[in-house]
Amino acid sequence: MKILQMISSVAIATSIATVAAIVSPVTANAATFTFDNIAGGDPVGDLLNGFLSMDVTNSGNGVLFKFNNATGNTATDSFIGTVYIDGSTTLLLNSITVNYMNSGVDVDFSGGTGSKNLPQGANLATAFTTDYNFTKQNGAADGVNKGESLGVLFAGANFNNVISAINGGSLRVGYHLQGLPNDKSDSYVNSRPTGTTPTPVPVPGFLVGVMAAGALGGTRLLKNK
Repeated sequence: MKILQMISSVAIATSIATVAAIVSPVTANAATFTFDNIAGGDPVGDLLNGFLSMDVTNSGNGVLFKFNNATGNTATDSFIGTVYIDGSTTLLLNSITVNYMNSGVDVDFSGGTGSKNLPQGANLATAFTTDYNFTKQNGAADGVNKGESLGVLFAGANFNNVISAINGGSLRVGYHLQGLPNDKSDSYVNSRPTGTTPTPVPVPGFLVGVMAAGALGGTRLLKNK
């Protein structure tokens, strides 16, 4: 009898533990954002926004931004020449490491806090006001070319707060894409909300049923014996 009681207890505990593990809050550690073209620029760049993206990652000691130009970009010689951030300096802070885990041997940027204007930024419904900007050091090779990315680490920044600000629109990122055909350029701003905001996973009804079934099965086992 004691053995059966032990088996029943284990069955019930396992059911509860399994469900608890499944329904425990799950926190995202990264989010990816796409970009929209800003109206009013050179038309040659209007359809290139699909090749541009931004990854925002909880690095453990801050927030890492990766600014990406996809390999499939059909404008062969295009590159991101400048990255602009419109957001509170109290949110991202000023402990900044540029060229952090870049992808691409030649990517080389400099910058930090500043008010450099994003081309076409005034065309947005809410004008873009730059708080940070990062610009390629020298020639086109230093920019974010096809298949490359620029990494910028904001040490001490809070990941959840940053994601909430991007999804809410109080933090925006703009790209100036250069090297387009006929020496043209165009500008883009991140879309929202496309990132994954960390949220608890709700308890599905069938999982509650699984837990109840496990407990009921254990109780019946004891009664039958």
